[in-house]
Amino acid sequence: MAYQLTFFCRSGEENGQAAISRLLDELLPAGDLLLMQRSGPFVDEVAVCSLATRGPAGDPMAGWLALEVHVGVEWIAESVIAASPDNEQGIWGCDLLATVTLTGDASDWPLVNRVWAALVRLWSATPWDEMSGFEMAESVQ
Repeated sequence: MAYQLTFFCRSGEENGQAAISRLLDELLPAGDLLLMQRSGPFVDEVAVCSLATRGPAGDPMAGWLALEVHVGVEWIAESVIAASPDNEQGIWGCDLLATVTLTGDASDWPLVNRVWAALVRLWSATPWDEMSGFEMAESVQ
């Protein structure tokens, strides 16, 4: 079973590849070394990679997570409206949607928290998930 954590951001990034590169640059000095596998290429608006915290022997310390970014107000408008149809959270006009997907038994929550913190530092991210909506911000991190 997969768990997805979505972040609504205002980034000003030109395309998905530029956004994910900037995010990875923010993650690298912020903790343990990472393992990364890039996916794609996709359309300009989308970039995807898989990340894991690197253990002492060079293997993942826990499960891999998928990190996906979509850039552009038009590109993510349906997701923004579905999450906040009345704009109570103030996310209308966001231009970047980042999604972290966890699968398997050994989720790398410290890495999820690193990604979360980097998204907040870079682009004042607002987190959301299907189970708790915007209330999950207080319970997960």
